[in-house]
Amino acid sequence: MKAAYSSYELEKREHFFRTVFESSPDAIFVEDFEGNVLEANPAACRLHGLRREQLLGKNVSELVPADHRDFVVGPEQLVEGEVEGYSQTSDGKTIPVAIRSSRISYMGRSAILLQVRDITENRRAEKALRESEERYRLLFDRNPQPMWVHDLESRRFVAVNEAALRLYKYSRDEFALMPSIDAIWAQTRNGSPELLYLPNLVEVATAKHRRKDGSTLNVELTLHTMTLDDRVVAFVMISKVISACR
Repeated sequence: MKAAYSSYELEKREHFFRTVFESSPDAIFVEDFEGNVLEANPAACRLHGLRREQLLGKNVSELVPADHRDFVVGPEQLVEGEVEGYSQTSDGKTIPVAIRSSRISYMGRSAILLQVRDITENRRAEKALRESEERYRLLFDRNPQPMWVHDLESRRFVAVNEAALRLYKYSRDEFALMPSIDAIWAQTRNGSPELLYLPNLVEVATAKHRRKDGSTLNVELTLHTMTLDDRVVAFVMISKVISACR
C-alpha cells in the first residue's frame, strides 16, 4: 500500500529530491528511449560546458565525440547497467566517463535516468600505475644482478630476470616448470632462511647452485621476504658469484 503524504510532506520530499539532483557532483540526465535529453542537472551542464536550455532536447549522439558515436549503446543495454564511454564538451574536449542508469517514470512516460561520472582522474591514475609497473619491471628484467622471486609455500619460481637466465643457463619456461627452487640446489641445505613465512625479513647467505649444463656455482645471495598478491614470496638477488666449477 502506498503511503499517503500531506501537501507539506510532499513539498518537503520534492525539495529534498530536487536538492539531491541539483547538488550531485555527478552529471545526471533524464532521457527518453530515443536518447533525447529531457532533464539535466548543473553537473551535467558543467560536464558538457552547456547551459541547461542548450542540453534539453539534444540527442545523446550530439554529446559524444564523433569517432565514438558508433559505440553509443541503446537503452536496453543502458538500463540497470554500467558502461564506460566518452562525453564531449562544447569546445570539443573528450572526457572519459562511467555511466550508470535505471528505468524511471518521468512526466507520465518511461524514461532513463543516467548518472555520468567523469573518470579522467581514474584513467590518469591507471596510466601512471601501468607506467610505474613497466618501469619497475624493466628495473627487474634488465638489472645486471641475477634475481628471482619464488613463492615461499609452494617454493616455485614466480619471476626470473634476464641475468639469472644467463647465469643458470635455463630458459624462463624451464624455470617456471621446475617443481621447486630445489631444482637448482647442488647441496643438501641445513636449515632454511625461509623457515618463517613472514614478510620483511632479510637474510644474507651463501649457497651452492647447479646450472643447466651441470656445472656448479658458489654464490652469495640476499633473500628478502615480502607480500605479493596476498602471499608471502622471497625476492632473491645473487650479489656475488664466489666461484664456478665444472
